[in-house]
Amino acid sequence: MGNVLSRVALRASIALLTTTAFAESPVGRSFPLPFSPKLPYDVDRTVVGRLDREGRVLEAQREFDILAWQTFIALNWPATADGKPARDKTIADDSSERVWSFWRPASTIFLPDGARPKPWNPSEASAEENSLFRAKAAWRQHTTSADQNFQAFSGPLVDQNGKWVRYEVLVNNEEFDYIITNRLYSLDGQVEYTQKAADNEIAFPIDSESKHSHGAIEVKFAWKELGPNDDRSRFFTRSIRVQLSEPYSAGQKPPTREIDAGLVGMHIAMRTRSSPEWIWATFEQIDNVRSNPLPGGGQSHPNFFNPHSDAMPNQLPPKNATLDPKTGSPVIEPDPAKATTWIEHLTTTPVQVTRVEVPTQGTLNPLDKQIAVSTAALNAQVQAALRQARSVFQYYELIGTQWPVRPNAPAFAGGNRSAPESITHKTPGDVVPVFLVNTTMETYFQKGLQPAGPLEQDDRLADGAPPIDNTPVFGTESCVGCHYSAGAAVGFRRKEDGGFQLDGNGRRIPIFGQNSHFGKSGNANFSWLLQIEARTAPLPNSAPAKPREPASFIDIGH
Repeated sequence: MGNVLSRVALRASIALLTTTAFAESPVGRSFPLPFSPKLPYDVDRTVVGRLDREGRVLEAQREFDILAWQTFIALNWPATADGKPARDKTIADDSSERVWSFWRPASTIFLPDGARPKPWNPSEASAEENSLFRAKAAWRQHTTSADQNFQAFSGPLVDQNGKWVRYEVLVNNEEFDYIITNRLYSLDGQVEYTQKAADNEIAFPIDSESKHSHGAIEVKFAWKELGPNDDRSRFFTRSIRVQLSEPYSAGQKPPTREIDAGLVGMHIAMRTRSSPEWIWATFEQIDNVRSNPLPGGGQSHPNFFNPHSDAMPNQLPPKNATLDPKTGSPVIEPDPAKATTWIEHLTTTPVQVTRVEVPTQGTLNPLDKQIAVSTAALNAQVQAALRQARSVFQYYELIGTQWPVRPNAPAFAGGNRSAPESITHKTPGDVVPVFLVNTTMETYFQKGLQPAGPLEQDDRLADGAPPIDNTPVFGTESCVGCHYSAGAAVGFRRKEDGGFQLDGNGRRIPIFGQNSHFGKSGNANFSWLLQIEARTAPLPNSAPAKPREPASFIDIGH
């Protein structure tokens, strides 16, 4: 994923971006106070519909940005013992579990061999299941389990202290129920569902306020290990149990350890009545890629950027290992050409992370810059109120919120010299802003100058798809742009004799449907969890499933 920008041009761009201060914009209403623990269902569809019809997209954008902040506040609100928001506490409380911590981690839903997950509520299980469930339920304990070490489709992010960032994904009750009811937690269940004669389109639930039911919501977190040079008062912190990308022997479990971690990134994806293409909001800790003034004077130090470094930015660390086919353990590989993964203690050079901001380019992204200015103005309002409340969340910012201006408007299939329209309309819904990335979760998607093809095409092209477009554009990626490629299993590969093709672990190899081109089946409705996390049931006499590599992909955002 090499960056094709020249070293000089990219550094000049970075210098500009790290010194730019957005002026406050009057577009849209102010954030409603006081802060509320109520998780919103959706934007006010009447208001947004009117603004859209009148062409007041920036004011409509403000409604979605407000929704994003309200959701962030509600999910991070202190919780009672049963996971409900604690009405007797405020967002400034720093000792309680949060509402999101009672949601289900993806790792407890998509199990080895496609096994059925335990119920959402442990009391719904039998006594035997219940005891096992509680023993395994790290998601119900104070120590959180962050089981993902790699970013989406790439690799590890190493902070300025030489430590890896950890990731975890959780889903709400409504999404969990939909996955369980339709057996989408296993590849076998997905094949059964997508091959039905009718009603075989995956469509996660939308909200129904009258029934007190939210739509499907996925949240993804990025956690940084805190070092002695980090100011803990600027982070929402938790003790995190992490699985290490280190070698282990046959018969052993992958090594783990507990770390003090600070939240550095949070994705929120919501499927709502207003937004069948989902609403995509992403937040970061404010010191991730820039310094900020400290109350007592001086400047904070960036978590992922060194202003004195000559390193090229946003570069994936070199691979240094392969996976043992028998155990799944990473093994040192001295030949970089043969290496396929990373060992943690050999991968400690900090990644020089920057935010590559895409300039306005005609009809490609005409509103992105204005939206960013408006979002920054709203951030200032919310941060001031959080500062007055003495909440640690004053040190977080909304990077952006994507939403469909015209829900269900068709996508354009890319082709030779079809940019910029094929990028702007890569997904249904005419989504704005066009580009949106989180520097802690999509570090390596920030390519800048590149051919248009990868930006306009579904990531899994169907047979007969139009040719790749070589038109040069300057771009990154977006939440919805990546998730539109997500598919579900539609079958299993077979050999010429009719038997199943098996992978190196003796498991059947799935076929995933194309999402965006030519009306193919297998649309996973924007959730990568089904394709990346689900496993297949073993064939008779198959060996037990191996432990997953701790760096397997998981994404609510890209």
